[in-house]
Amino acid sequence: MKNVVQALLYFVLYFIFQLIVQMAFMMIGTVSGIQDQNGLIDFSMNHLLLITLVSNVLTIALFILFNKIRKKDIREEWSMAPLKAGLYIYPALAAFLLSLAWAFITYDLSFDNAEQIGKSVNFYSGMIPGLGGVMMVFMLLFAQPVMEEVLCRGIMLNKLKLSFPDGAAVFISAAVFGIAHLPAGGAVLALGATLMGICFGIVFVKTKSLYAAVIAHAFANLPDFVMQFIPEVKFGVRAVLALAAAVVSIVVMVWFCKKGTDMIRQ
Repeated sequence: MKNVVQALLYFVLYFIFQLIVQMAFMMIGTVSGIQDQNGLIDFSMNHLLLITLVSNVLTIALFILFNKIRKKDIREEWSMAPLKAGLYIYPALAAFLLSLAWAFITYDLSFDNAEQIGKSVNFYSGMIPGLGGVMMVFMLLFAQPVMEEVLCRGIMLNKLKLSFPDGAAVFISAAVFGIAHLPAGGAVLALGATLMGICFGIVFVKTKSLYAAVIAHAFANLPDFVMQFIPEVKFGVRAVLALAAAVVSIVVMVWFCKKGTDMIRQ
């Protein structure tokens, strides 16, 4: 039970730290002369990309410092074992295809976080052409995958594995990962995040490598960009494409789970 409490405590600390950073930005807005609440909210939404990046970097730094104080090696604590380059391909492909399948199914839905990120992208690109896009790419393909995998897999899943079988630990960490996405996009986004969390958890457990989970997570975020270039088609066509992508994803993951362990040991 102690390990479960510790895992959840890390998660709570992450959200508290995010809130502190957001409040700090709102204070900056107040100092800048913004007095009304709507203006401050608008100010923080404009700077959402920077708020997210700053909170991620500072939280990772805090976690590293905490382990330094405890004299713990984060490479061991977070399972930061490198793999041969070729072994990252299969989990990344499976994660990308599963995420693409979900993107096809939810194509017609809009999520609050996507709208807020889009607003922040436009704000920064208005300051310097292309800056918002660069910041979004960095956030989705590096900052968020690193932060979320350190927290949900490197810390939480590793601690849960001390108290539960691997399968249960993967599911619990994925469920918490999904719940964390509720404010950003409601139940639909939370369900999608839970499914992806299961995928990342399986990758982490099978490879014993945080790097593999981070790369799989980064590839799972790629459909956010890919879907912009896919022509709009009817739901029936999207459903078929989603089914095909999901089936191939499962086949790749099952194959990797059976053969990947032997390949890692070689």
